Amino acid sequence: MALFRNIVYVLDDHYTEPPASLLRAITLAENSQATLTILYVLPKLSLSSYSQEIEIDHEEAESLIIEREKVRLQEYVHSLSQNISPTADLRIGKSYIEIVRAVTENSFDLVIKQVDHISWLERLIGSNDMQLLRNCPCPVWLLKDNVNVDYKNIIVAVDFDTEADETLNADLNRKMLGIASALSLADFTALHIVNTYDVPEAGFVSLWVDQPSNTEQDLYESEYQRRSYQMKVLLTNLQQSLGESTYRYLAPKSYVVRGIADHELPKMADDLNADLVIMGTVARTGIPGAIIGNTAESVLSQLQCSVLAIKPEGFVCPIK
Repeated sequence: MALFRNIVYVLDDHYTEPPASLLRAITLAENSQATLTILYVLPKLSLSSYSQEIEIDHEEAESLIIEREKVRLQEYVHSLSQNISPTADLRIGKSYIEIVRAVTENSFDLVIKQVDHISWLERLIGSNDMQLLRNCPCPVWLLKDNVNVDYKNIIVAVDFDTEADETLNADLNRKMLGIASALSLADFTALHIVNTYDVPEAGFVSLWVDQPSNTEQDLYESEYQRRSYQMKVLLTNLQQSLGESTYRYLAPKSYVVRGIADHELPKMADDLNADLVIMGTVARTGIPGAIIGNTAESVLSQLQCSVLAIKPEGFVCPIK
């Protein structure tokens, strides 16, 4: 199965030896027979006051720097695997904005990027990576710098939230499972399908019933049964999609876990030694462009493994 056809890998600021994340991008492109573009975003040049005093021309300096970086990037890309002949793309500006523009202009269907090392202030106001997750119209695969190229465990977090658009949820779950299954089969990994649930009203049943503990237990049991049924339907559909023999070989494990996603997903990722968590980024606001909600941001900031974030169909990119 060809997951992706047109992949872009984003180089970090100080590229030398190809990092593990780039090697994974090359392998994925080779296996998928996809095109691969190596994108490097150069920050916009800002001359110091001293540079101006000694009469360094801004436009001339910028032109010289760009030409030098183009040559360096071309040489770097040429040194990589020649089986797929990657393309080089140099842009100038704000990193996440230029990445999103490149995706829009070139119809990339996957962005692969190594996670930024961010400061406390960047974490507070929103890092480039989080901005990319919010705004990028295609899937974004963020890899940790100590990534293990040989994956052992992949988690896909599915959503059965009744407050959201059920059709949107079903389509997104199906999309995530398709990608997760293909990656798991390609890497010979274990696949774990996880859904977390909570019953917020259970903590307030004492306000209207005489035996709150029994009612609270019934509420949780009822929700568990509902989620378990939806998980069973999801697995049945996956089995039909993959075929009996492939499904048996894949042997996905499913989990319906009581608790808040912010707490349970990072905990499960640690417990299962996950190499990759695949999750959807659907906001509940219904506002085009506001695609990653508070829950997803909280989960993503806690995960110690790599993340592949998938958006639903119909996402409207706010960056022009």
